Amino acid sequence: MEKSYKRFNLVFMLIVALFVTQITFAQDVSSEKKKLNQVNNQIKNVKNKLNKNKKEQKNVSAKIKELDRKIDKAEREITQINNEIAITKKKIDTTKKELEKAERNIDEKNGILNARLRVMYKNGNVGYAEVLLDSESILDFLSNLDMIKKIFQQDMELLAYMKDKREEIDTKKKTLESHKSRMLAMIKNMEVKQKELEISRGEMNRIKQQLQKDSKQLEAQIDELNAYAEKIAEQIRRKQSSGKYTGGKLAWPAPGYKRITSPYGYRIHPILKRKKLHTGIDIAVPKGGKIVAAGDGKVIHANWLGGYGKVVMIDHGGGIVTLYAHNSKLLVKEGQRVKKGQAISRAGSTGMSTGPHLHFEVRKNGKYTDPIPWVK
Repeated sequence: MEKSYKRFNLVFMLIVALFVTQITFAQDVSSEKKKLNQVNNQIKNVKNKLNKNKKEQKNVSAKIKELDRKIDKAEREITQINNEIAITKKKIDTTKKELEKAERNIDEKNGILNARLRVMYKNGNVGYAEVLLDSESILDFLSNLDMIKKIFQQDMELLAYMKDKREEIDTKKKTLESHKSRMLAMIKNMEVKQKELEISRGEMNRIKQQLQKDSKQLEAQIDELNAYAEKIAEQIRRKQSSGKYTGGKLAWPAPGYKRITSPYGYRIHPILKRKKLHTGIDIAVPKGGKIVAAGDGKVIHANWLGGYGKVVMIDHGGGIVTLYAHNSKLLVKEGQRVKKGQAISRAGSTGMSTGPHLHFEVRKNGKYTDPIPWVK
């Protein structure tokens, strides 16, 4: 009986132990599941943040590109309007001179006409018939008739001339008023375009200032630009010419501006405070500063180029290509041949740029190299 009781206790304790273990195991599994769910949620949040960050980066890039496009369009329209205003001013000056000349001519003829009328007034009712009837001979009659014909012809020509000149003066006055009205409309249109330009530039400055404050966004833009620098290598290789480079030392691309704000290669970024690759050199040049060709060559690109903004690329032969980025205005076209020192663009801050400067690269077979040994 005692053995049976002990055996029963042992079985009971085993059952209890097994039950407790199952409960503990279930609790452990439940706890691990919670931890797993927490980790999954964290991963999901990180992915959402990354996706959101990527979207924000794309939005910033798209906004900068769109604003650059608006600014470029407004600047071109303002330049065109200014050119048209200058042409219209010349037309106004020319029309004024023609009007003054026509008025002088008509004043002169008015004097002749008035003199003729005075003579006719003094002679009273003596007309062409009386002059002919007073002829003393057939020769005198023919002479008087010829004289009358000439006088009559001159009178008719004078009246026709006066009529034409008066019509010409009326036309010139209308033309002058039309030119003036057109010029006033163009000036108003230009004021609208300048206001649009001012708004776009203000928005661009706000985005770029914000970009400088937001280190994540700035780093993303730098990484994007560096990736693009690699991407265009093949594009450059396709466009460059073959043969040997014979150009020698390249000229400094920004005459009068020597300060390098960002050197080539890996350097500590002034805002991010960590190492970042820089594929060229940045030269401090104010907006509108003259940028020149570093050597003789052929323009193989003169247009927008991703984060580089408005870009000029020149092929110097032998696989050497120079790149000039972030310009505000391009002065050359693709396919054009340029000489060393020739103005090719005006400095600016288009594309992924936080302020006016020249980003200058020297590419060898499409690959970026340190520009300094080439220009110094």
